[in-house]
Amino acid sequence: MLNFTLGRFQMARMRVADGKFADARWRLRISVRLIILFWLVLPAAAPADGAGLEVLTASSSQSDFAPAGVIDHDRFSFATNHAWKGKAGVSNWCWEIQFSKPRDLGAILQIQGDHEFVFQNAPTDYVWQGSLDGRSWHDLEGTRIEKERRLFRLHRLTTPQSVRFLRLQITGAEGNFPTLREVEFYNDPRANVSFPDWIIAVNTTHESRLPNHGQEFIPLARSCAGWETLQAQQVWLGSFDEAFCAAEPRPLCAFLSGNFKDFCEVEREPWRGTEEILKRGHLPIWASCGGAQGLAILATVGAEKPWDCPHCRDPQHPRAPIYTHIGHTGKKPCGDYSSCIFERGLHTVRQITHDPVFRGLPHEFQVMESHCGQIQWPPEGWELIVGAGPGTQTKMQCLKVKDHCIYAAQFHIEMEGTPETSRLITSNFLRLAKQSGGYNPKRK
Repeated sequence: MLNFTLGRFQMARMRVADGKFADARWRLRISVRLIILFWLVLPAAAPADGAGLEVLTASSSQSDFAPAGVIDHDRFSFATNHAWKGKAGVSNWCWEIQFSKPRDLGAILQIQGDHEFVFQNAPTDYVWQGSLDGRSWHDLEGTRIEKERRLFRLHRLTTPQSVRFLRLQITGAEGNFPTLREVEFYNDPRANVSFPDWIIAVNTTHESRLPNHGQEFIPLARSCAGWETLQAQQVWLGSFDEAFCAAEPRPLCAFLSGNFKDFCEVEREPWRGTEEILKRGHLPIWASCGGAQGLAILATVGAEKPWDCPHCRDPQHPRAPIYTHIGHTGKKPCGDYSSCIFERGLHTVRQITHDPVFRGLPHEFQVMESHCGQIQWPPEGWELIVGAGPGTQTKMQCLKVKDHCIYAAQFHIEMEGTPETSRLITSNFLRLAKQSGGYNPKRK
């Protein structure tokens, strides 16, 4: 009979596909009589690529957020023991993994931050470094990031690198410390890295703090059948640009919120990124109310020239005439809406064309409205697909950029009031965004 003793150990969690390795620390004490049997049995369970034991360390760690949580195969959790958090109050941090033997490295998937959909307590300035001996380190080309804004990022190296040691050197964080939720390592720079669909919820108000207006799109999208596990990130308008969208993994689509100030009062600079995205047409977009009006202004005037509003507009020299108000009961200065005519609550709208985003809805249906401003006409290359129904004043209720999955709606699908209609429109839009390929740089 073979007698042996196993000390406390943690079984290695290993993934074969593309060489992702996870945390392992084996502490084994085995009687000599078992050694031969042990090594005969072990190869049957070992990964095909020869994965072995890894050692994980960090420059500092918060309690219950040890380095091992980063490679536990739970991509999106930032709960205790499922993520690494560096200590607050220091200027730089380091997370490191030592593989059991040298291996090829071609790509790194990095998921970060300790909020479900907001970039907070996450690395902003960092670089991945590799080494064969743990003493001589070199930067991995293409992995240096400054002013990071993404919760999810896939780094692809130009050529595979042989490494035994790998570390993330962090010199800046959004918040008091950095959080790593998960990292995955792939052998080939061209590896097909599977990632779930994710959306961008854009807060277009003048307040940059997050979470904020527009976050309502996230639970709405997840309430649609088949989209319950959808991932998301909310960003402020000033962070929404082509570079943000083009990085891998690429988003499925974006939802733009409404806003509260007339366009003569807002800064145009934060809208420049949205203008670039609109011009290129690579990303499916659904914009509500002020977000829709902003798209129309960008399509006709752009962010370079000054904007006005109906209160301050010179009729002989209008700056943004595509943006108007429903009407006024008196003359007031900019920012004073007490004499503006509003449409609020349930209103009836009417389909003009049978666009697939409204598939399943009747010719006339009700939506939630909350606005005094409106789009006066469809910009060039746009088409009106939903207009006013009985008792509704705003004529331009929903417009679409022709041949693109970009919609500008005056009404609010993200507001409470018409849950089934909102869910149906959102489901249709997500399906159309998926069919179009999500963010697609090949789309003209």
